[in-house]
Amino acid sequence: MTDFFFHFSALSVLPFWAMMIFLPKWSKTEKIIQSPWIILPPIVCYLAFLLPNMVEALAIFADASPENLAKAMSSTWGAGMFWAYAGAFDLFVGRWMYLDAKKHGVAHWILAPILVVTIAFGPLGFLLYVFAKLTSKK
Repeated sequence: MTDFFFHFSALSVLPFWAMMIFLPKWSKTEKIIQSPWIILPPIVCYLAFLLPNMVEALAIFADASPENLAKAMSSTWGAGMFWAYAGAFDLFVGRWMYLDAKKHGVAHWILAPILVVTIAFGPLGFLLYVFAKLTSKK
């Protein structure tokens, strides 16, 4: 089941990224992306990793250190939980950027590569979007 949730957490977000990047003007894209429920599949995967390992996950906070986090991340459940977390949170941020760009007139040719960066390096993509938004004409 671990492999299923690991791969499903990644695959479940790809259609939404594809719509935002490649089909921004398709009539159904904005309607689908407006729904916060698109983030539910990776959240379910996150919970599938977290809940059976809640004691171990809470122990990280009880004795927070890079070593303890690395130990959890080197486990199958920890790596899967991180993967699902990143997929859910990056999609949440990408969704917000997509909708915000439409609202504030950020050109899609600027947004699309930023969304690609956000898929792999979430916080960097967000930072790039903030700069793009500040420098874009409104």
